[in-house]
Amino acid sequence: MIEDILKEKMNMTSGEERIADYFLDKKTLLQKQSSRSIASQLFINPSMITRFCQKLGFHGYTDFLEEYLKEIEYTESHFQDLDPNHPFDDQDKNTVIANKIGQLYHEIVDDTLKLMGHDDLQNAINCINRSDIIYVYSAGVQGDVAQTFKDKMLKIGKNVVLETKMNELYYRASYCSLNCSFIILSYSGEIEAELRGVKKLKERHIPLLAITSYGDNTLSQYADYVLNVSTRERLKDNLVILR
Repeated sequence: MIEDILKEKMNMTSGEERIADYFLDKKTLLQKQSSRSIASQLFINPSMITRFCQKLGFHGYTDFLEEYLKEIEYTESHFQDLDPNHPFDDQDKNTVIANKIGQLYHEIVDDTLKLMGHDDLQNAINCINRSDIIYVYSAGVQGDVAQTFKDKMLKIGKNVVLETKMNELYYRASYCSLNCSFIILSYSGEIEAELRGVKKLKERHIPLLAITSYGDNTLSQYADYVLNVSTRERLKDNLVILR
């Protein structure tokens, strides 16, 4: 998500870090500011604002602002009661933790449903119905979700092939039948290792359905159809540092 990129400040110059901090601090107040007014407050050239937004993958400040405001609206209107990144306290009793887990799952399901529109779901259904074979690429815990999907599709006569070796996507995309489709499950949506395979699917006009987090990520940009899932959990917060 844009907010995470601004906070991480990866490969940013000192000037770009100042712009990132300004965007993080002002949030929705940015809608009343032009790139020129921001530049005057930061004592920089307005073109630096434009170049910074382009570095983030946008055409310019206006394009960036539109997506950033959408993201802020999304994040501030969901999960008001629980922080999905740190839902528990050290003093929580077992029953409290159990209830928080239940509440968190309930909110995640509600959140995901709100992200899915009728047309998005119908397009995904049509894509699957037209396919003789459905290749599903996933890794980690998402493999269990993919296996459940395969089992359910088998019961209605749909042929699903599960793939866990993402580095083989290119070869499958190069030689598979044109009557198949691909589904990639990726929470982050950043698929540098699989990008060559995704481009091959695009080249051969083979439909790709992405199931990924809300926001502008690489997978969403290349997919023909996108279904977003709840996007408040930050992957880096799942890392446990042993001291």
